[in-house]
Amino acid sequence: MFTTGSKLFLGATAVSTIGAIVWAASTGGAAGVMGTVGLTSVALVFALLTGLNFLTRDGNVAGNTPDPDRTTAAGQPAVGNSMWPLVAGVGAAGIVIGTVSRPVVFKVAVVVLLAALVEWLVQGFSERASGDPAYNDGIRKRLLHPLEFPILGAFIAAAVIYGFSRVMLSASKDAGKIIFIFLGALVLFAGFVIAARRGMAKGTALGIGVIGGVALLSVGVVSAIDGQRTITPHPELTAAVCLGKGSAEQEAELDKNTSEKVAAKSSVAANVVLTSNNRLVAFINGIPNVEYHELTVGRSTETRVLFRNETGVDQRLTARLGTFTQKDGTKGNEEAVCTVRIRKGGEAFLTFKVAKPQAASSTPYQLMIPGLDGRVVQLLVP
Repeated sequence: MFTTGSKLFLGATAVSTIGAIVWAASTGGAAGVMGTVGLTSVALVFALLTGLNFLTRDGNVAGNTPDPDRTTAAGQPAVGNSMWPLVAGVGAAGIVIGTVSRPVVFKVAVVVLLAALVEWLVQGFSERASGDPAYNDGIRKRLLHPLEFPILGAFIAAAVIYGFSRVMLSASKDAGKIIFIFLGALVLFAGFVIAARRGMAKGTALGIGVIGGVALLSVGVVSAIDGQRTITPHPELTAAVCLGKGSAEQEAELDKNTSEKVAAKSSVAANVVLTSNNRLVAFINGIPNVEYHELTVGRSTETRVLFRNETGVDQRLTARLGTFTQKDGTKGNEEAVCTVRIRKGGEAFLTFKVAKPQAASSTPYQLMIPGLDGRVVQLLVP
C-alpha cells in the first residue's frame, strides 16, 4: 500500500506533529510560539512530500506495465538543470521578510517570485514538448526571449545608471570631472577594441561587458554605502532678498549666470520698464505709448509681468504681496517675490499671486525697485 519512501516521510510527519504538540504544551512565551510555528512548518513540508511520494509510488514500475520505457515516468528523459526553483525560493523568503521589514522588499520579492514561476512553468512545458532537446529549447526561446531581453536590458541599464550616479555623487566636483572623462574614454576604448576585433568570440565580448558592469555596480554600491558628498543648496529668492535685506554674498550667488532673455511669444499681463531716468512705468499690451502707474490684477490668479531694465545699474523688480496677521494674532513677515538682478537691456519674467484683498494687508501691494524710493507701480486687487 505505502511505498518505502512514503513510509519514511509519513513517519517524519508524525514525529514533527507530535513534537509541535509537545513543545506547545510544555513551553510558553515567545520561545513556545516560535518553536511551535517551526515544528508545524516542518510537519507540513513532510506531509507534502508524503503526498507527492505516494502519488508517484517512489517511481516504481509495475511488472505488468505495457511498454515501460515509453509510458512510465521513470522511462522519460531527465529534466534539465534549472535555477528557477532556487530563485522562487528566494522570492518566497523575501515575501516573508518584506511583511515584517519594508514594503519595497515585499514588492520586489513578489515580482521575483512571479517571474521565477513563469520561467519555471515555460521551461517545464518546453522540455515535454517533444523528444528533441534542440526543438524544445527553440520553443522556450520563442516564448520567453521577447519578454526576457527588454527586461534584462532595462535592468542592466538601471544598474549601470545607478552605479555611475553613486560614483559621481560621492566624488568631489573636481574629481567628478576626471572620473567622468576617464570612464567615458574607457568605454570608448572598449568599444573600439570590440569593433576592431571582428573575429572576437561572443563569450569574450560578453565577459568583458559583464566584468565592466559588475565592477561599475560594485563601486557604485560601495560609494552609496560611503554616502554622497555634501551638496550646498542653491540660495533662493526669499522675501528678505527681494526687499533688499539679504546678504551681499547670497545676492551675488543668486544673480550669477542669468540669461536675461525672454521669448517674444511669451504672454504677459503688462510690461514693466525701469527707464533710463529711473522711472518705473507699466505698459499694457494692446495700448501702446500709454504709461500706467497702477495695475489691476485678479485675486488668487497668477499674474505674469515682463521687466526690462534700461538703466546702467543692475536692478531687480520686486512684487510686495502684503503683511498679514497670523492665527495667533501676531504680525507676520512681509511676503514678496522678485526677479534676479537684470543688467542694462536685459529682461526677466516675474510671476506672482495675490491671495487676499488689500484690506487684509497692513502693507501695500506694489511693484517696486529695492533701493529706489518712490519708484513703484501700485497693484489693485478687487
